[in-house]
Order: sequence, then C-alpha cells, then structure tokens
Amino acid sequence: MEDMERHFRELDELGYTILEDFLTSKQVEEAILALEEIYECEKDVVSLHEPNTKRTFNLTSRAEIFRQIIQLPRLVACMEYLLGSDYILSDMGGRSPMRGVSSQGLHRDGGIFIPNPPYNVHAILPLAAQSMFALSEFTPDNGATRFVPGSHIRDIDLGAVRPGEERLFICSPGTVLIYDNRLIHGGGPNTIDEIRYSIQGFCCRKYIKPFCDHTRSIPRDLIESASPLLRRLWGFEYQSAWEESPRDFKVMEASGAKPVFDF
Repeated sequence: MEDMERHFRELDELGYTILEDFLTSKQVEEAILALEEIYECEKDVVSLHEPNTKRTFNLTSRAEIFRQIIQLPRLVACMEYLLGSDYILSDMGGRSPMRGVSSQGLHRDGGIFIPNPPYNVHAILPLAAQSMFALSEFTPDNGATRFVPGSHIRDIDLGAVRPGEERLFICSPGTVLIYDNRLIHGGGPNTIDEIRYSIQGFCCRKYIKPFCDHTRSIPRDLIESASPLLRRLWGFEYQSAWEESPRDFKVMEASGAKPVFDF
C-alpha cells in the first residue's frame, strides 16, 4: 500500500483526497454491469428526489463487487483516519446522472456545519465521510462534482461561495474522491448524451444512525460468509438496538457481536 501520509494530510488541510487508479478496469466494468442490472430491476420505481438521475441504495447487499471495493485497504485507511478504527457503513448507493440533469445545489452531507474543537479533532469529528467512486470519466460536460477545498473547517454561507472557489473533480474511471462530510460540494449538470456512472460509500462513526439498516436488510447467508471487516461495516460488531415498538428494543444477533449499550 502506498504511503498514506499525504492523503491524511490532505484530508486534514483540504477536507478531501483523491485516490487515483483505485479500481481496476475489470472492477469498473463489473460495477457498471451490476448497477445496470439493479437499475433495470428498479426501472418502475419512481423517485422525485432528482429527476434525470438513476439512483439506488444498499449496494453491498446486492452484488459481490460492491462488497469487495468497500473493503479495499486504501479506502479503509482513509476512513479509519477520519472516523476511527471502528467506523461503520451508513450506505453504499449509486448516483448516475443522465442528460438533462441540472446542477445540484452546494451542500454539506449530514446537515449543519460543526466547527473543529480546540483539542483532538479526530476523537469526535468529522462524524461522517464520503467516498465517491468514478465508474465513468468525470468531465465538465457530464456533471463532474464541484467542491470547495478547505470548506470542511470554514463556517461559510453556501450562498456566499464564489465561482472561483470551486474545483471540479475531473478524473478517469476507477478514481475515488474521499471527503469529510462537512466539505461543501454538489454535482454538476450533465449536458451530453451519456450517463455518468458513479457509486458512493458513505461512512460514519459507530454511534451515528446509518442511512441503511444493514442489520435487518442483509441476508443471513451473506452475514455468515462476510469478512470481519464487512461485518463491522454493516454494524454487527458493535450493535445498536432497533425499535420494534415505542418501548421495545431488539438486537439482531450475530456471532461475536458486542452491544454498544451496557444495560
């Protein structure tokens, strides 16, 4: 594995880092084929969240390729640096903008800005981090992601960001952009007749409620055959109770799991 110190430094100073040649061409091809199958199966599912964009979620339960790439060492090293060695997967989803999709508004993932404290920031912040896998070439014409370097530690109004402060994530297929969830960013417009394939592995600290409840959505056979790392990412190493009724909580049991709570 390459020397990761530069990437860790960029995550601290810029709020993002780029891992080039992260996926092989074979992995990119497998991921696109798996995405296309899922999109076809879900073609009748209507979403008003973002017109002209194909979206799907919970990819690690859907195909082996997604379970493989979310565990690749360089990605894990960056996430552990930001979120601690016991971080979990909030969700791995697909976002593939088609021709006609407009620019996303600039935003931070996860809500309001939280400033760094005057002590060991890595003990509590950031609360989450994103990994964006480029499966297609990212260009200015097909909706490449815009982002504002350093905005993860700047309490600035989103409407006050000047165009000159934005950068574009221009890259080849197989590249991954990893960023602090507080980094200001947004997808660009796709103005060409080609879909831009990408997937996102959003991770969080173990005490943050994930977007996807893996402990109730991952098939039992996948849980039993998963690596220790993947079981941890799904939330089976340190498990929070889920609510069965207003005052009745239950843990989905997995061999070797330890509860977060002590009551």
